[in-house]
Amino acid sequence: MNKRVLKRLEKGLKQLLRRLLLWFLPAPAPIPPKHNLPGKVLVFRLDQRVGNGVMLLPLLKAIRRSLPEGEIHLLIHHPVAELYRATTTGLVDRLWPYDQPRLLKRPWQFWGLLRSLKREHFDVAITAHNPDNFSLSQALLGRWIRPRCLVGFRWGENHRFYDLAVPSSPEKHYTDAMVDLWRPFDPPAKTELGGLHISAPLRRQALGHFREQIAGKTPLLPPEALAGVQKGENFPEETEGGLGILVWIGATGNKILPAEVWECLRDDLARQSDVPVFFAAGPQDGALLPQYPSWLQECTILWKEPLVLTAALFSAFDLFISGDTGPMHLAVAVGCPTLSIFVGSRIQQYGYHDGKRHLALWWDGSAEARKNVQKALKRLLADRERPTVKR
Repeated sequence: MNKRVLKRLEKGLKQLLRRLLLWFLPAPAPIPPKHNLPGKVLVFRLDQRVGNGVMLLPLLKAIRRSLPEGEIHLLIHHPVAELYRATTTGLVDRLWPYDQPRLLKRPWQFWGLLRSLKREHFDVAITAHNPDNFSLSQALLGRWIRPRCLVGFRWGENHRFYDLAVPSSPEKHYTDAMVDLWRPFDPPAKTELGGLHISAPLRRQALGHFREQIAGKTPLLPPEALAGVQKGENFPEETEGGLGILVWIGATGNKILPAEVWECLRDDLARQSDVPVFFAAGPQDGALLPQYPSWLQECTILWKEPLVLTAALFSAFDLFISGDTGPMHLAVAVGCPTLSIFVGSRIQQYGYHDGKRHLALWWDGSAEARKNVQKALKRLLADRERPTVKR
């Protein structure tokens, strides 16, 4: 059987199991009052999507503000766990790196993880699945570890899997929906973006790799600056911002931007930018390049470093431009100003738009869309701070 057939079979079996379990599950408890703040909290997400894991940061910050002396645990895809370990202090008391492929090959280790989680006796466990979907595996894990209160989103009849089913909406931003999972315990909880802190040594390491990879590439630059960068001159080894603009062309599915977007950006940046403009993508995005113009193929680097170094690299730029991608969420988390361009996904749910440091717009190829790109670049470049570069 091919993968598609196996996937359909898996989905069908999960739906059957879910319906059988719903026969025996009671209705969830009412929302507790604010003063019932727990002392020990687990936030967990089992899938391997990096961007969704990064977007848990505002939820974790909200819990920590409510529980400055509380104990917070996070079970998350292992690269994201390492990212939090390297870039946060005092946010999470214990990280549980989750490597699903490895655990499925070693079921005894998976069983050991389940037993360890159950022995923690959590007051609250929050299953951080998408607000417009349901994860049976996460619901079953949450019930297995038997917290005093299992929290998840109210989605159809599946709310009975939880002790506390929280209403939310895909019409609000994903990060704010995540904080909704905590608001029953602290109603005024705020959604605050950013919070990953990059150390100077980590940034130096990332920039060292970047400098090696841009050798032989031709970034989009003002003519007078091009020669210096090609020779390696005026390239900082340690900086927070100030490196220029990074355009990330990688994406998947209906989030892939058409070539005309990059043409528009190239022309507008050439007119408006007085700093280097670099193009990059992840190694899995290499298959996209042949469908793009030759100039874009020639100047794009394939960034192959781990997630922590990717975050460190993004923190060195003045502006990050991309479609709706995991790297966009990472750029926001490290505090880099962003322009996100949408073609096939929910801009309300995943776009960052505060009218200042983060702008999001919809692309349909029209003259109006092109004008919106020009206006957004003008706004972001005008507000660009020029930090002092440490040499």
